[in-house]
Parts: sequence; structure tokens; C-alpha cells
Amino acid sequence: MKRLIVMGIMAGIGTLASAAQLSRADSGAIALRGPIAEGDVDKLRLLAVPGTTLLRVNSDAGEPRSAMLLGRLVRQLRLDIAIDTVCAGSCALYVFPAARHKRIPADAVLALQESAFQRAQASPVQLRRTLAEAGVAAEDLERETAALAARLADTAAQEAAFAAELGIAPAFYRDFPQVAAQAESVRRRFPDQEAAVHWWPAAARLQRCYGIAGVDEGPRAVRLAPDGYLYVPALSALVMGDQALQDCP
Repeated sequence: MKRLIVMGIMAGIGTLASAAQLSRADSGAIALRGPIAEGDVDKLRLLAVPGTTLLRVNSDAGEPRSAMLLGRLVRQLRLDIAIDTVCAGSCALYVFPAARHKRIPADAVLALQESAFQRAQASPVQLRRTLAEAGVAAEDLERETAALAARLADTAAQEAAFAAELGIAPAFYRDFPQVAAQAESVRRRFPDQEAAVHWWPAAARLQRCYGIAGVDEGPRAVRLAPDGYLYVPALSALVMGDQALQDCP
């Protein structure tokens, strides 16, 4: 149970029920459904026979280390990626940018949240409170807080190495807090005050600011206009654009 709690905190959700489902969609494509977890990279490796060119995804969460391994394999195999419905959390942070060509159809969403770097900035008080709310016993809190802080720091270091290896600018993993801060005024427009904030960076910004090229974002600009956000009821998610961010150097 403690392992599930920690994995959930690392992924930014309460718990991770199971690994993703990977299956062949057709002769040239593999479908990934659900949260990314340990062992998914091995499933993809087994399914990726010669002639496989595309990974179709529908994933709103995932364990960061497992997603980084998956991203590395996607890059190694030179796979394209297409979002069927949503690519959020670790899917958006580590798998999507690793693909060669990236397609976001008209009814799909790319949705980033806090990175490992940002989670590692949490104070011991914040981590202790989170663990207590997740059900960790009082006598275990000090030990589990120290262990979680160490794991978060290690995952942040792995994230930095991942970014350097793939040529992704560090700012890609550090700009979300500015987006989240602006989202607070928008959240008040919705009766669901628990809506999670996400960020959908534009294709132009992904390439110019973060070194992530080959993105076909479909009608993103129209869907976010005129106020620069998209509310997704099925995910209880408020997806923000780039309006809170300055232009990159």
C-alpha cells in the first residue's frame, strides 16, 4: 500500500491502479491505454515489430521513471505519436516529446502538469501533510517523508538527464507554475472548484522555446480562444494555454 501511495504522489494522483494496456492497433501501430507504470517499456519493446511506426496514446497519468524509460524507447524506435483522446501527466512530459512526429487531432488534448523538478521543490512540511492525508500512519511519517524527499530528488535528477539526452530545454519542466498561478482567476468561473490545472503549450512554443519539434496540434488555437483555456469536464481539468508565459529568448 505504501508503495502505491508513493507512486501516486510521484505521478500526481491518488493511486495508480494498474499498468497501461498496450496492444497492437494495426500492422503499423501500437495502442497505449491508461497510466504508465513499471514494465510498460518491456511490453512496448515486445510489440514493436519491424514496420511499427506509430504509438497511439490515451493516458492521463503515469509513474515518471517508467514514462522516461518508455520515452527513451519511443525515441530509439523513432516512433510517431498520435493522441486519441488525452496525453496528460507523465505521458505529456516524457513520452510525447520523445516521439518523432506528434499529432494532436481536433478532439484530443495535450495536458502537462507538475514535473519531477517541481515536485522535488516541496518542503518537508508539505510532503508530511500529503503522506498523512494519503493514510500513512503517524509513527511512520518522519521516515516516509525523508524517503519520499530522497526519491523525488532522485527522480528530478533523472528528469534533468532525460531532458539533456533528448535535447529538451530545462524550461519545459519548469514553466508550469506560472501557468498554474494565472489559472486561479479562471477557476472561479466554474462550479467545480476541484478542477485540476493543466497546460497545453502551443506547437510554436514547443519548438522555439523547448526544442520539441514535429508537432501537429490541429485546431488548438481555436479551441482555446478567446480566453486562452479549455475546460474538459470528463477529466475535471482546466487546460490553460501560454498566455501567462513570456516569449522565450
